[in-house]
Amino acid sequence: MRVASSPPPRPRALALVAFATLIEALRARLAGLLAVAALLAFAAGAFAAALALTESGRLQAALSGSAIRLAWVFVFTLHVIGCLVRDVDGRGVEHWLALPLSRPVWVLGRAAGFAAAAALACVALWLPMAWLGGTAAAAAWCAGLFAERLVMICAAAFFALSLGQFAAAAALAAGFYLLARGIDALRLIAQAGETLNPGPLLEVLRFGLDLLAWLLPALSRYAGSTWLADGPPAAGALALLSAAALAQAALLRAAALVDFQRRAL
Repeated sequence: MRVASSPPPRPRALALVAFATLIEALRARLAGLLAVAALLAFAAGAFAAALALTESGRLQAALSGSAIRLAWVFVFTLHVIGCLVRDVDGRGVEHWLALPLSRPVWVLGRAAGFAAAAALACVALWLPMAWLGGTAAAAAWCAGLFAERLVMICAAAFFALSLGQFAAAAALAAGFYLLARGIDALRLIAQAGETLNPGPLLEVLRFGLDLLAWLLPALSRYAGSTWLADGPPAAGALALLSAAALAQAALLRAAALVDFQRRAL
């Protein structure tokens, strides 16, 4: 028996879903939340810089960048999870699929819309960050921030579509982000422990962490605060990070699509 295949993704349908996702972000006041988070981060950085005796500018740039990075990943991730869980629970996805749209078109269009919102936010953030760290450093930092947001958007979409529950998806996304941010530090700790006190248990632990590091995106290398304080990375390193982010985002989108295709609505 031959099973009918879903229609291929069409650029016009993808653009329609992506545009609707952007409109939804505006209605949810995502831009206002991001602006408030950025202002609070700038204020905290300025306050810390006022207390510093030396290198107050570098300190303000580093602290403001770190605070914005953490706040924005929190806001973006919750927004993506909330939108997709609401679509699944509130039958919004059924209304979309009632149109001549396939499931791949809807998933890819949603991801494109979220990515477009993240790109616009990063572009708007470039000017104030350029005031802190310089135009080249701010451009590289905003590009790294967008790459990290892209990975987390696709990870959040995968968790939301797979679980269908806001709390569970948010908890998994938070664990994924913290583990991906801290995997390099955990590997260093394991290597130091193995040097000081070698043993089979530490070798197994180090091997497991190395394997996990191959599977997880190295988010600690994206949009580092040193990029604003000490200067941007080399163009080749930034291009390599961007290519890695695109590949990891594509894998997460594919995983979300495979899981969503087999799900009964």
